[in-house]
Amino acid sequence: MIKNYRNVVVANPRRILRLRVRNIIRAFSGRVGVSARNLTTSEKFNINEQTVFPALSSIKLAILIELFYQEKEGKLQLDEKITITRSDQRGGTGILRDLTPPIHLSLRDLAVLMITVSDNTSTWLVSSKVGRSNVNDRMRLLGLKAMDLRSDLGPAIFERMDHTDIDAYAVSSPADMTDLIGLIAEGKVVSRRACTQMIEILRMCQSVDFLGRYLPINQFATETKIEPEAKLANKIGSMMHGRTDVGLVETESVRYVITVMTDRSLDNSLIMSVHEGTEVIGRISKAVYDAWALSPLSQNKKQGGLLCDDIGVLEQWRLDILHRKRILQEEREFHDH
Repeated sequence: MIKNYRNVVVANPRRILRLRVRNIIRAFSGRVGVSARNLTTSEKFNINEQTVFPALSSIKLAILIELFYQEKEGKLQLDEKITITRSDQRGGTGILRDLTPPIHLSLRDLAVLMITVSDNTSTWLVSSKVGRSNVNDRMRLLGLKAMDLRSDLGPAIFERMDHTDIDAYAVSSPADMTDLIGLIAEGKVVSRRACTQMIEILRMCQSVDFLGRYLPINQFATETKIEPEAKLANKIGSMMHGRTDVGLVETESVRYVITVMTDRSLDNSLIMSVHEGTEVIGRISKAVYDAWALSPLSQNKKQGGLLCDDIGVLEQWRLDILHRKRILQEEREFHDH
């Protein structure tokens, strides 16, 4: 089996990518959707790309774009100061919920917090400023029909966003998410200057353990003066039973955009780094990186190592996940009874 796998690597890199990703998805207990587009070669890779998933916090990318559009249209100023009161503070992710109000921040700073630490208080304030219907109308104008911001982050939304209703906040397809970040990466929304600013904000995202889990990135490149082999600009989403990440990956030789969305996992952990959805996203991201970012020479050198060993790694990982799946299923059946 490994010999055949090695032959596929040399003969058809596209096929090996699809085999690797399907092996990874097969080990997952829920649903997975993938959409990737190589901006350098125009090559595409899709699996379940039109399926609608809970967008979770990745929808904040759409809110960010609408914010920059409204600045361009003269409807607001990013330097405008916003006063945050106790009633504005929201639970879930972020840091503003833990600070003592009143807090005074600019819209720009709120946008940075909304993306970099997925701050829900910032998201509530920014989305209230730009208007949820305006976000959805903008996405329709951009041709993104599956993307839907269904609710503001009002107090009641957290009561609905349990494991049975994680699409109460927002939904999208992997294809729409990839198209959206692709528009930013290619400077085709708002303005090139605005796109550059948005990419800079996305590069500051603190959560790199999804798409960036197995990529040669360096979050501390500025401090360490060590230039990474790959740069990642991304926005994750995380909730019980689901994980998602949308990002732009850049190396010296290639730029590509990628979205991986998961839901309905039997893993109900809220710890982002150990969830099976996080692992799936990381491994799919690495498979795409190996196919698109490594040179043919590098792929050939690694075919007897990384790519072929991946079979054994995936087999063991699959057994581990299946074991966890059985345990989780038994626990669920126990609680149901």
